[in-house]
Amino acid sequence: MENQRTARAIIEVEENGNKKIVSMKRTKYKEGKIDKIYYTFPGGHVENDETYEETVVREIKEELNIEIYIKKELTHFFNTDLNRQESFFVCEYISGKIERGDGPEWSNPDKEKYGEYEIVLIDVDKLEQYNLLPLEIREMLIKRYK
Repeated sequence: MENQRTARAIIEVEENGNKKIVSMKRTKYKEGKIDKIYYTFPGGHVENDETYEETVVREIKEELNIEIYIKKELTHFFNTDLNRQESFFVCEYISGKIERGDGPEWSNPDKEKYGEYEIVLIDVDKLEQYNLLPLEIREMLIKRYK
């Protein structure tokens, strides 16, 4: 079986003179109760013959209803916990209002299986206060923005 591949965006935005990163807050449930809460980067699975770059642009449009510009690939690695290849791109917000798009994360009614999603802007000076996954990327960003 071929490994899954995902592409994720580290979208930098300015809000009131502060640099922030767009994240997706995920709340997972087990037996109707909150099981875990964590933050991750928007993005998703590479489909068919897409490149990682094409995937991240498409996924951000689907999830957040915005256009982005890829500045550079921050890193690419094999995530052994999730058994998949992951690419992370530093991106610049270009246009559109950051809001729920038409991706399946917003319309899936099965909270027990998929959890709930919320768009959260995290101040780069406060990254260490969030359970932002994967932790390797969070640590890279903490160093990047010091």
